[in-house]
Amino acid sequence: MGGAIPGKDFLAMIKEAGFGDAEMVSETGFNSSPVTKGMLFKAVKPAASISERRVDSMAALDKYQEFFEEAYVVGALDRKTKHLIALGASLAAGCDP
Repeated sequence: MGGAIPGKDFLAMIKEAGFGDAEMVSETGFNSSPVTKGMLFKAVKPAASISERRVDSMAALDKYQEFFEEAYVVGALDRKTKHLIALGASLAAGCDP
């Protein structure tokens, strides 16, 4: 079942991510390349506690803040221009302002 990620077993990666009872169910028939096979897996992940979800949320927020600050640092374009471009892209994507 290897091959998609050299040196990585997919079931081992699922278990590493905290899932239990991981198993391969079947092939999907969708093979994205001559060396990969589409597979269907099922697994169980225990519900996270409220404190674990809060830590995960805070870590995600911190990562977003890092990204935001890096994206809006003054470079070839000033911060205001970058904000206007982001607003235009949001409106074009159908987001409400």
